[in-house]
Amino acid sequence: MKAVVDTNVIIFDLFEDSEYHKEASELLDKLEGWVIPDIVIHELVWFFKGLNVSLDYYTYLSSYVNDPKAEISCSSRDDIVDALNILRKEDLSLSRYNGLVIMIHALRRKLPIATFDKRLRSVSRKYGVITL
Repeated sequence: MKAVVDTNVIIFDLFEDSEYHKEASELLDKLEGWVIPDIVIHELVWFFKGLNVSLDYYTYLSSYVNDPKAEISCSSRDDIVDALNILRKEDLSLSRYNGLVIMIHALRRKLPIATFDKRLRSVSRKYGVITL
């Protein structure tokens, strides 16, 4: 099975002492393919910048981007417009925008989302997107 992968799954997979490390690693291992929206890569870059520590971000990011299971999915104008429309329709905070863009990638491809984000799970269910 393929799934759209949310940023938090990759972060939990990266750090062995994280709360959901085991679950994230097992989830990524069992998936046949990872559809990684470009916004996830952007979020990961900002996450590493925010850590303000000397991690080899290039090696970490490259290991996901270049993995044979990975497919990077670029956001289109329609993806952005649809995410903004849902944000407005559901009266959600702008802080939810990135998650909605990720959900739109799943919706368009008719794929589930791999995520640990409870709020993303909730809105995804409302739009018929399965979450793992």
